[in-house]
Amino acid sequence: MICALCGTPLTATDMLVGKNKLADGGYLCAECFTKAVRINQDLINNLDQFYFAEITGMILKSKIDASQNPGESQYSGGSNYAYDAPTRLDEIKDQIVALNARLSVLANEEVNELANILDRDEKILAIAEGIDLQSKREGIIFSTQKRVAFIDKKFLGGIVKNEFSLQSIFSIDHTENLLYSILKINSNIGIAEFKLHNKNDGRAFTGINKNFRYSEPLKQESRPLQAFSQTIPGLAQENVYSTANKEASGNVFEQLEKLGKLKEMGVLTDAEFAEQKKKLLDKL
Repeated sequence: MICALCGTPLTATDMLVGKNKLADGGYLCAECFTKAVRINQDLINNLDQFYFAEITGMILKSKIDASQNPGESQYSGGSNYAYDAPTRLDEIKDQIVALNARLSVLANEEVNELANILDRDEKILAIAEGIDLQSKREGIIFSTQKRVAFIDKKFLGGIVKNEFSLQSIFSIDHTENLLYSILKINSNIGIAEFKLHNKNDGRAFTGINKNFRYSEPLKQESRPLQAFSQTIPGLAQENVYSTANKEASGNVFEQLEKLGKLKEMGVLTDAEFAEQKKKLLDKL
């Protein structure tokens, strides 16, 4: 299992302390726990009442305050602990916190990739966890002033990304169900649908309609989305919309990724993970 903030593997001591656990089930390593407590000493006894987004917000605020007042200590009690200036990823996480986005610890790897994907001037306008109903991949969908995109960090390496420029989108529809919602993107390159885990999350996406510069209407005959291009150097490219006869192997890799996440969360032991992994690989 990894630290919810810095992504480093947790030690057995980190897991046994108990005080390092967050309200949404994630854990902090000893170093991140110490940083959080230095910001707010109340966290030493009630960290489990705070969510990942709240802790991230506290740390980012402290970094910003430190950069604006470099000569002043950020803590009572005479501590001289200093933070580095906010990074691009810090800025992105700050934007996510400001949106009150409800992301689980399972989305941490995708959020960390945003620093490599977004341009310097791009700002997150909406973000949510969900499933691409066409590829059945699970990840995050987000919008900026330039695009709407879906990304999924693959367990076996690389990242899957599909995006629509705002110029190509002419409408976004949002349908709420009892426990989830469906977000439908209509564009001149095709239609995509996403099942969002929280039923209200789609409202933020439909609220950006005013930013669209509509292009030509979608033709009546719907066509499948074309394979997206991979724009991140060194990362694997995958055509998640291919309908070739690779469905069986694709399902195996999907299950392997899910097993990996369960192992990271501590649900599966190393032995259980190895056993299930072997069973899946035997199907290839």
